[in-house]
Amino acid sequence: MNVAFLFPGPASLRAGMLHRLPDTAASATVLAEAEWNHPGGVAQLDSAEALAQSEVARHISLLVAGVAGARALTEDEKVLPSAVAGHGLGGFAAAVVAELLTFPEALRAVRLRAELLERAEEPVHDIGIRMAQHLATIPRRTPALPYVASTSGACLQSDANGVFDDLARSVALPVRWEEMTTALRGTGADRWVELPPGRALTALLTGGGADAAGPGVRVVSVEERGIAEAADFARGGTGFTEGAW
Repeated sequence: MNVAFLFPGPASLRAGMLHRLPDTAASATVLAEAEWNHPGGVAQLDSAEALAQSEVARHISLLVAGVAGARALTEDEKVLPSAVAGHGLGGFAAAVVAELLTFPEALRAVRLRAELLERAEEPVHDIGIRMAQHLATIPRRTPALPYVASTSGACLQSDANGVFDDLARSVALPVRWEEMTTALRGTGADRWVELPPGRALTALLTGGGADAAGPGVRVVSVEERGIAEAADFARGGTGFTEGAW
């Protein structure tokens, strides 16, 4: 089976999301790494009050949730993706899994993105330029996986600069849903796994619900089904119908 990991954007944020992550060793390690790299820790970032008031809390929580879910699948469940895609901000978690960013690099980048948005002193296109300048300081690495860009819908297989451009532009440009869906299907991935805290990214990608991904494509949400069932699904478990969440 070919599996695509999908990382949701801000629309999936909800209170308590970090406290509902998979209970695995890899997930716990991600939370510990985040505590070490994020000033003040992350334990209270996912409260309803913090998510409502702080762009930094929203950004950090979403990145931590996506990376923790992905590592729970890859390290604890031994499920390896064949492609990754992210909805806007979710692209940073996708870039970590594709080994283009380290987790600490991604934490610093999304914190900067959040602080620039929170200050609201510049137009979003100028914030995109600032993000590009910051990402230019990060070493370019060969992608370990194809990365489907949200701002163009292109599948980037060896273009690290293209991925970083997508991350920078995601602050200002809309998501190209139809193109992303086509590109994901073009990777050959026939099972799409939505990472925490998402529940309906595939519905956004297709515009018509999970079953609109097309014939032969099956999708599942880790948050809806749990890590063990999502892993069984990714390995080709037969207890799922096409389009079933």
